[in-house]
Amino acid sequence: MSSYRVDPDGAGPAQPFAFGNPDFNFRSLRGTAVLRWEYRPGATLFAVWTQSREGSAAFGDFDFGRERSALFRERPTNVFQVKVNYWIGR
Repeated sequence: MSSYRVDPDGAGPAQPFAFGNPDFNFRSLRGTAVLRWEYRPGATLFAVWTQSREGSAAFGDFDFGRERSALFRERPTNVFQVKVNYWIGR
């Protein structure tokens, strides 16, 4: 594992320090589906489903097959919403 050495003020009094390789991968997938149904003139029902997945790994390179497989092993967050509109006329 490589490390990086930092001297914050060059030749000044601050002590240099080192840290490990900061490479990592972050993967994220978000999708939304909307169903709209106008069941009467001026009256609409919306049903919305959103799913998101995300994760990270300590790899510093990109391998599509590995990342795709890992992304679908992540636990999804699902959100369901329902909205009803009704227009009240005069």
